[in-house]
Amino acid sequence: MEEFSEELLNSLIEEALNEKGESLLRPASGMYLSFSETDLLNLTYEYMSKHLPESEINKVFQEFRSELTSRKIAMAVKELHTVTHNCNKCNIQARAELPKWNVTDPDAVIVVDSPSIEPEAISFMVESIKQAGFKSSDLCLTYVNRCPKFGKYDNKEIINCSPYLHTEIQILNPKLIITMGGLPASAIFATDIKIKEYRGNITWLGYWPVMPTYSPGYVLKSGATAMEQFKSDIVQAYQFIHPVKKEIS
Repeated sequence: MEEFSEELLNSLIEEALNEKGESLLRPASGMYLSFSETDLLNLTYEYMSKHLPESEINKVFQEFRSELTSRKIAMAVKELHTVTHNCNKCNIQARAELPKWNVTDPDAVIVVDSPSIEPEAISFMVESIKQAGFKSSDLCLTYVNRCPKFGKYDNKEIINCSPYLHTEIQILNPKLIITMGGLPASAIFATDIKIKEYRGNITWLGYWPVMPTYSPGYVLKSGATAMEQFKSDIVQAYQFIHPVKKEIS
């Protein structure tokens, strides 16, 4: 992998940590994942579904997103993760943790609150995604807040970290974004949503399909019904990415 100079690294870190002026982490449009094309892209997807296999549609949309986002984001994922790891915007003692699994070209990006996930919740999540048919090479596990912390993150900490998430998604260009819990969904949609109203359904955000579901930690505390719903949502996500081929009349 091509290395970049210390001078470039320092300039990237300085730019990312500078709260004044324009940041490399913000597209020129001033938007993150983009709301403006939502209705148009949603209608386009629905129309194409009547004429093409869904696997072909996903391929077309992925190429489409790649072309559009390449005009907005000039960073490589390695550069972004170097900036993220060296971030010190917040007064959190822990260092930022980087995403896990496929951090190059995942089919889906899973977004959770932070790296501070209980072992039982991690085990349940991994078991559920395996049962649905996913491999670790299919997925990138990433976070709204990168630095582990006990307790809730305050608004300033969430705001500081959110650009890393939005930029990361645009660089990785997944076929689907899976948000697990209220904070990840709110960070993606930039508004509070009720998970019960959206879970298990694909909601378009610009040219990005997003599927909210419960957080693994919430599921374990809520019992059997929530566990089945969570597993069903992950299966739904897998089927969106790997649809069963059907004849188009």
